[in-house]
Amino acid sequence: MKHVAFVTGGTGLLGSWLIRSLVIRDYKKVYVLARGDSKFSGETRVYRTFRYHTNGEVIRQAQKKVEVINGDICKPRLGLPARTINTLLHQTTDIFHTAALADFRIPLALIRVPNVRGTKHVFELARLAQRNGGPPLRVHHISTVAVAGTLQGWFREGQFDCGQRFYNSYEQSKFEAEQIAHEYRRKGLNITIYRPAIITGDSKRGVTTNFKMIYQPLHFLAHGLFQELPANRRSLHSFVPVDMVAEAICLLSQTNPLNGVWHLINPQETDVGKFIDTATHVFRCNKPALIPVERFPRKRLSHLQWDLIEPFVPYFNYRLRFNGEYSNSVLRSFGFQWPKMDDRLLAVLFQYCIDCGYIRLRS
Repeated sequence: MKHVAFVTGGTGLLGSWLIRSLVIRDYKKVYVLARGDSKFSGETRVYRTFRYHTNGEVIRQAQKKVEVINGDICKPRLGLPARTINTLLHQTTDIFHTAALADFRIPLALIRVPNVRGTKHVFELARLAQRNGGPPLRVHHISTVAVAGTLQGWFREGQFDCGQRFYNSYEQSKFEAEQIAHEYRRKGLNITIYRPAIITGDSKRGVTTNFKMIYQPLHFLAHGLFQELPANRRSLHSFVPVDMVAEAICLLSQTNPLNGVWHLINPQETDVGKFIDTATHVFRCNKPALIPVERFPRKRLSHLQWDLIEPFVPYFNYRLRFNGEYSNSVLRSFGFQWPKMDDRLLAVLFQYCIDCGYIRLRS
């Protein structure tokens, strides 16, 4: 039997690339959940995002396979009419839940609505399919390594609740969503969890439609807002291009993880110093001095400067690393390899910020 996918978050960065990966594979049909807005329908929004990174041939394939459904994960049964639900229940073999709000500054009560309540609504729909005798169903829940929160040292695929706290509401909401995933596993749902590291633009051209997370501090650098930053240049991060994350999810989606969790980790980590050095070179701006936060003289920053930089300080001074040995060994068996995150690829990611107008160089 050919697989039929149901994807949430189709207008998001990862969701859009995931649709592309599913379309070019042996999927008979790809249903995509999307909300319309005051200007555009859900279908228009999906294809507008799709066209950022996909050529005409794949778009023509998508138009044959993809059906966009207007709905909202924040509503019970995703706000779908009974007839649509019935179609989904009797056809879907794989649910890919990518929809989430990714922002460090949103209050917890607000971000819980899509990230926690929305996840529960998706799982409830899956349970309904299970009870109504549809085809065997697998749920693929896209989480993040950030569920590790304030832990230090190493965080492994089999770990989850280690008593960690959280740097922001986004981390906490994604942790709570994983708690719900574990709860619904106990109810009998077949749920696999994917924890990507820091998702960037694609590995070829640096294309992204989401300029949050690591992209926001680039403004501070490009516009010379800081002469000094509370940052440890030796802190390490794993950057994973979005096209490769989508590919990895597709490859792993028909296999069984050892602990129900896949870590999507680029084994070649990038230190904060290289990130800053490459960005200031591409943006042709002054390089700020990097001082670890525990030695940083905060009084040298104005209240406005601190307000701008505060959400990113924990990541500039990160003391946590992620083990993805098992996940990467399975991916290698498919011939998959994460790209080398060297100066060249970092420069491609940063140059795209200029090319698309997100960063305007100072004259």
